[in-house]
Amino acid sequence: MKLRSLMAASAAVGLLAAASAANAAIVVSSAVSNQLYTTNEGVILEDFDAIDSPLTTFTGNVVGPFTENGDGDFDVSNSAPPPYTGDGSITVCCQGGNTYEGDPTRYASVQGSGLSTFSVAPGYVLKSFNFYMGSPDSYNKVTFNLLNGGSQVFSGDAIWGGNGVLGNGDRTKGFRVYYDFNGAKVSSITFQSGSDAFEFDGLAGNVAAVPEPATWAMMILGFGAAGAMLRSRRRMVAA
Repeated sequence: MKLRSLMAASAAVGLLAAASAANAAIVVSSAVSNQLYTTNEGVILEDFDAIDSPLTTFTGNVVGPFTENGDGDFDVSNSAPPPYTGDGSITVCCQGGNTYEGDPTRYASVQGSGLSTFSVAPGYVLKSFNFYMGSPDSYNKVTFNLLNGGSQVFSGDAIWGGNGVLGNGDRTKGFRVYYDFNGAKVSSITFQSGSDAFEFDGLAGNVAAVPEPATWAMMILGFGAAGAMLRSRRRMVAA
């Protein structure tokens, strides 16, 4: 009897998880201009400099910081630093022939037809995510891979929610983009670009442990046993 109950509970957990994965929709909740360092949700998990969470891994191309060229600015070509106007910013050449203030730290750069992956350690999931991206391009792409299978893709201006900014690679434009997972559990995120390049920094969010299926089953059995006890007591009182 207990074995049948455990199997039923496990099946119920599977159905609930599948339904949750199917119904959850990740959306852009906000995009804040020029917000390189701060975050309103979660903690910085990877900044490609000093912060590298043991619960996450990043594989992909990382560049910077650049060397000053002797004229007071920093020359870049196919991978420009995201814009930043705060303390320590560097003067970068060029956007439309003009210099701009940029990220002074290391950052990720996905080159044309390239791929970078941000993953959560086994037994954990991302429950929220935000990151800082620069020079938004229409050929950039972000894919959220769900724990129970499936994925959700954001391409071009869908990545940063539009905000009236076209994906034309303007190096003076940068956003910290916040995503609402609506209960979705994300195991990894892939960043792709159809051309040079997709630059971003400061990957942040909330990481949570995922209970084993057997743990969920035991919890459900516990709730069922508690309910049975309550029903039994009600019958005794009524009698």
